[in-house]
Amino acid sequence: MDSEYTQLLQKIVDPTIQQTLQAYAEEIVRLEKATSILSKPQILRLLLVRDGVERSLQEVEITSTEERAIALAVLSDLDSCLKKQARDIVMDDKLADCRQSRRPPETHWWWWLESYAPKYSGHKLDRLDWLWNVLSASCLVVSASLLTITAQAFSAVGGLDLLQALSTISQATGIVLVASGTLTDKGQKLVKRTLEKLNIPPYFHSEATLGAAALLLLASYGVYNSLPQLSQYYYQKGVKAQMRGNLYVAIEYFKESIAFDRNYTDPHTHLAEVYQNLERFEEAQAEYQDGLLKGDIAALNGMGTLILAAAAEEEEEASGELGSLSGLLDAEVLFRIGLNQVESDNRQLKAALHTNLGIALMKQGKAARDSDIAQKKLLDEAGEHFQAAIQIEQSMANNNNETYAGQGLAYCYIADFYEQTENFKQAAENWRHCEESAYPASLEQYEDILRLGGNAIGLHLDTKHILEADLN
Repeated sequence: MDSEYTQLLQKIVDPTIQQTLQAYAEEIVRLEKATSILSKPQILRLLLVRDGVERSLQEVEITSTEERAIALAVLSDLDSCLKKQARDIVMDDKLADCRQSRRPPETHWWWWLESYAPKYSGHKLDRLDWLWNVLSASCLVVSASLLTITAQAFSAVGGLDLLQALSTISQATGIVLVASGTLTDKGQKLVKRTLEKLNIPPYFHSEATLGAAALLLLASYGVYNSLPQLSQYYYQKGVKAQMRGNLYVAIEYFKESIAFDRNYTDPHTHLAEVYQNLERFEEAQAEYQDGLLKGDIAALNGMGTLILAAAAEEEEEASGELGSLSGLLDAEVLFRIGLNQVESDNRQLKAALHTNLGIALMKQGKAARDSDIAQKKLLDEAGEHFQAAIQIEQSMANNNNETYAGQGLAYCYIADFYEQTENFKQAAENWRHCEESAYPASLEQYEDILRLGGNAIGLHLDTKHILEADLN
């Protein structure tokens, strides 16, 4: 309290008036020093103290004119200070709420401070507020759309991990806060108070809200734009799991990759390969078809291997008779299209297409029993494709000894080709290479090699790309 007020109050003899004025002065000082928004209890205490001052002046008769003048002068100064704080007191209609609980007489003007609160008279920049508000709402709509897409991608497989959950929650919280501050009265008041505490002028409030909405939109777009990178990340993890033989783990990673970028064809094709290894042929076919629609040559090769597997099943059901010749022809067509379209630098896929085309031609050759010439032509061409696959694989031999599914299978089939042509020396050499270098990509290929070379060959084949070898 100001020392001047203290000296003046000491001149008032009546203790009741002196105490009530002193309490009122202390409340005014507390009000002026407040750094946070006033609460209803604070406002009520201040106004009730002012009621006490009014009551004491009416109940206590001051005979001394000087004392009464001092009391009224101090009260006038304190009331002036109260009026200067009217804006903080009437904020958010708290004063009106306090009146409802107290119901004071209208002569107690301090309960009706609204008329003393300075009103915002407007600014020339306010005429564009409608535009900023429309842009803010537009930013929120786009942000919400992007958030919906990313949330669906995050939750597509197995729920959200910690990072995904934090990203989704932070974006959603930002949208709710900015939307409430733009579209609801309560939210607008909260935003107004916050901006005032940041010393942002009222005529910049709409612009500040637009800035917050734009930042939120940039954050949402940044997360949305990172989905292809996340897709690539999970795809690479899926490939590593597939190469280690962790097929069920690979399935989950490939599904995550697809969820983040459905236009990315590689995870579809690899997922189909895993399904095929697990003999889930309908699911494999669906994934291969998705890749075919997007022009993926690897999917075309995979669909061909599915047709070969179906032909092998028909062969077993026919008790050793060769299966559907039309199916073999369909597979041949797919492999030939693949070889015409595959890029020259994709040597692994090119070798696989040569191997698979050779398999299709060999099976057709064995089926062409009515014509030795046709059979020989088909078998010779099959041998050429097996040899082409071997040459490509030899040219791409790497130094880190990494292997891949389907590697070295051409040795197994060309060994059978040499047996068919009675070149047993070459056959034996290629069976040895088959044992050392072949990595079947599916159970059908493994079973096919067993039929060609017998169980002795099967004991030496590495099946790590087929069966789940390591779950850790």
